[in-house]
Amino acid sequence: MRSLVSTELLRLRRTRSAWVPLAAALGYAVLAVLAVTSTAGRGGNPPLSAAWLPELMRASGGRFVDGAVLLTAIILTTGEFRHRTTVTTFLAEPRRLRVVCAKLVAAGLVGVVVGLAAEVSSAVTAAVVLSTHGIPLHWTSAGVGWSLVAVPLLAAVYAVLGASLGLLVRNTAAAVGAALMWALVIEGVLPSVARMPGLTRWLPGNAANAVLHDASASAATLAAGAAAAMLMAYAAAIAAAATTATITRDIGTATG
Repeated sequence: MRSLVSTELLRLRRTRSAWVPLAAALGYAVLAVLAVTSTAGRGGNPPLSAAWLPELMRASGGRFVDGAVLLTAIILTTGEFRHRTTVTTFLAEPRRLRVVCAKLVAAGLVGVVVGLAAEVSSAVTAAVVLSTHGIPLHWTSAGVGWSLVAVPLLAAVYAVLGASLGLLVRNTAAAVGAALMWALVIEGVLPSVARMPGLTRWLPGNAANAVLHDASASAATLAAGAAAAMLMAYAAAIAAAATTATITRDIGTATG
């Protein structure tokens, strides 16, 4: 299994298009902190203080970074169908379950690494900005520890979701389109169409936001722990569907 995971990571390193969203995610981690701090003390916003540190560290998370790792994971799994190398892969390892598991593990590892890198980038930027304004840094304050866990966790979950979606759809454009449709359209209109406003708290986007901000349970939001468990359940369900599809469907005729 270790060799299969290493092969998937090597394939990702050699796919230049996959590095574009990852580089953008790390750049966003820095720019987000600068953008947030530039509004401090303006337009009714509170001035910079030591209490800003957890919020600045969370700035590296959110939909942009999660979307970046999701896109990279989609490229990781659809690339073989696009270049028609899946037959070679499954001839080298006929046990398809092992190949699928290796792809999902590789995607999760990439998500964790990117999440940690983004968190470090935002933490360093926040430290520089706050120090420049003479504000002390309290790394043990409430919220800092949770931010260090939440950002990589969310990135890993979205990476697994992206890899699973890619295995299900087998086409990069279709998989990206489906992800965008869900995030930008379906999650926004589904509660209204179903006439169930409370449905929002059970959707992935709202759950990810609850995890990122360590939310407490309310009528509109799940508690952070429950939201994290639900997100992982979503990822596990889609991964199971992707595994079943990969094992049972004909690989030789897939073109992606």
